[in-house]
Amino acid sequence: MSAPHTLRFEQLAATKDAVLAAWLDQVRSEIPYAASVPLPSLVNTMPLFFEHLVETTVGEAAAFDHATLASEHGGQRARVTRFNAGSIVHEFQLFRSAVLATWHGAGIALELDEVERLNKAIDVALRASLTGFSDSQVQIREQFFSALTHDMRTPLAAASVAVNVIHATSDPERVRRMAEVAMRQHARLETMMCDLLDMMVLEAGTTMIELASTELYELAGDAVASVALTSGREIVLGGQRIPGRWHAAALRRAIENLLINAVKYSDKDTSIEILVLARDGSATVAVTNTGPVLSHC
Repeated sequence: MSAPHTLRFEQLAATKDAVLAAWLDQVRSEIPYAASVPLPSLVNTMPLFFEHLVETTVGEAAAFDHATLASEHGGQRARVTRFNAGSIVHEFQLFRSAVLATWHGAGIALELDEVERLNKAIDVALRASLTGFSDSQVQIREQFFSALTHDMRTPLAAASVAVNVIHATSDPERVRRMAEVAMRQHARLETMMCDLLDMMVLEAGTTMIELASTELYELAGDAVASVALTSGREIVLGGQRIPGRWHAAALRRAIENLLINAVKYSDKDTSIEILVLARDGSATVAVTNTGPVLSHC
């Protein structure tokens, strides 16, 4: 970077904190749901984008150089916020306003070619961000439908086993227990169907993961009971109680899938172990089985 460009870059880059603060205030006040988004998620890639924007404005980078960064920004908006396409357009408009207003307030006058490069860079970033948002929305829906239709097999199988046991036994206590199992699995299927219907009617950009206080050990215990019933295998649960905020239904389905694979790829006369542990500030669920080693694909 030449000396004049270096000085210009440093002059513009020094305003980063002021620009981001002004942008955050406007986003939180003007975009629905933004005020409830945690600060790291709301800021996302914008500090790095600002640095790229300054490089582009002073002529040291092309407008398309930060398209990947902007695409990642749009994908993040789809995955963890309630932003929609209009919200993304709005936040980039606010970012442009925050940049220009902050620079004007700092007494920085832009040359015509700098204004053109700045506007082009923001327009390119906006298009890339919308593309990333749209692509992530499609991916989220495809993954959701695929996972949910696959995961419905587990409660269906458990309910079927329970009904067959009820049909084959005259023991009142066993009938009562199996009826409770069937009712729980029916409730799970109902929840999954509601999730499926909710996803089908949601507009693009309004889907996000809903987290709630959940006890992980109990969640794993429910998954163990369901898979043990349908497989007839011994599954030993160990570890510790770990309260946290998770998407309980999705997490339970993930644990069930781990257990189902452990059953599928293990010796029938062996037990399966699952441990729920807290390590380094994170929760770990480990499933162990005994059987032939699978070759890598």
